[in-house]
Amino acid sequence: MAVFARTFTGNFAVMEAELIALREGLDFAARHNFQLEAAEVDSLSIVQDLESNFTFSPLAELLHDVSSFIHTICQAPCQYIPREGNCVAHELASVSFSLSNSFWTNCIPFFLSPHNRGDLIQ
Repeated sequence: MAVFARTFTGNFAVMEAELIALREGLDFAARHNFQLEAAEVDSLSIVQDLESNFTFSPLAELLHDVSSFIHTICQAPCQYIPREGNCVAHELASVSFSLSNSFWTNCIPFFLSPHNRGDLIQ
C-alpha cells in the first residue's frame, strides 16, 4: 500500500486535473517498481476516453501518458469506481491542499487511519 500527494499550481479543467493526478500517481508507482492490479478512477469519462481513439482530444498527451503507464504497470485496464466506493482516496484528495509532495508506504497516514477517522473506512 502507498499514498502519494503532490501539489500543483494553476487552473485546470476537472478532466485535466483528474488525468494529471492519475498520471502522477502512476508515475510514482512506476518509479517505485510497483505492479498494480488496476488503476481505479471515479470518472467514467476518463475510462471511456482511455478506451477510445483519443488522438484528436485536447487532452491527448495526458491520455497517452496515462495509457502508457497503465499498459506498463497495471495488470488490468483502468476501471471506473464510484466515489462512494473509495472514500479514503476521496479524503486524501480533499486534504491534499494542505500537503506538499508527501508519500507513505506500508502504512496509512495518521489523518486517514481508521482509528482517527472511523467514518472514512467502512
